[in-house]
Amino acid sequence: MDPTDDAVVAFLRDRAPGLPTAPFDPRAVTVRARNAVRRRQNRRLFAVVGSSAAAVMVYLGLALAGPVLPGHPNVPGGSALRGVVAGFAPGRPPAPDQRSADIDRLDAYVLPLVLRLQLSYYLDEPECDILEYPRGHYADPQTCSDGMTPFDAQTRADFDEVTAAVERAGVRIQRLGWDPDGIKFQLPDNSWQYNYEYVYLPYSDTPPAIRWPGEEQWTQIRGHWWFHRAHDD
Repeated sequence: MDPTDDAVVAFLRDRAPGLPTAPFDPRAVTVRARNAVRRRQNRRLFAVVGSSAAAVMVYLGLALAGPVLPGHPNVPGGSALRGVVAGFAPGRPPAPDQRSADIDRLDAYVLPLVLRLQLSYYLDEPECDILEYPRGHYADPQTCSDGMTPFDAQTRADFDEVTAAVERAGVRIQRLGWDPDGIKFQLPDNSWQYNYEYVYLPYSDTPPAIRWPGEEQWTQIRGHWWFHRAHDD
């Protein structure tokens, strides 16, 4: 070993006499180490939360809007989520993947009753109930529509039966009617431009002629059932 090195070692072993002593605070060192570890853990947590939030937003976007995007992308649980959202925010047209299940229930619960009673018009609103069928044209209260007959006991029973069938079907129907075009189940909407409805065409395999080109649209679901985007006049 170089003599100079021996001198350095001896100097250090003697605690470097003549040099200022650096203060050592074990508690302060521990606190700083803990703070550093905590900051590192927080950064990792924020990174995980941020990436998770971004993934959730992407999922919600695809679940809610996927069926109307090009290619109709769908994600697991999307249909159920859209159903929940529709319950809180009615007025959106049903997504394409929801329509088949809707008409299954309308076909099972509501359509047979419409055919049996030969309904031509049904309206269930807080301020006005209307039922038009071969027995007559009825309204409750009578003043909510001109030229109507007040409900009697049989009309009320028939109206309540239709209302119960609609509720059992679980499809939000604003009104329904039977005209030369078919049996129409109009859905609630918040659009100033369109009305949306399920239509059963009992006498035809093709939809009626388009009355409003560019705005009106017929989409076959299956068989005699169609989804109709109608011009809101």
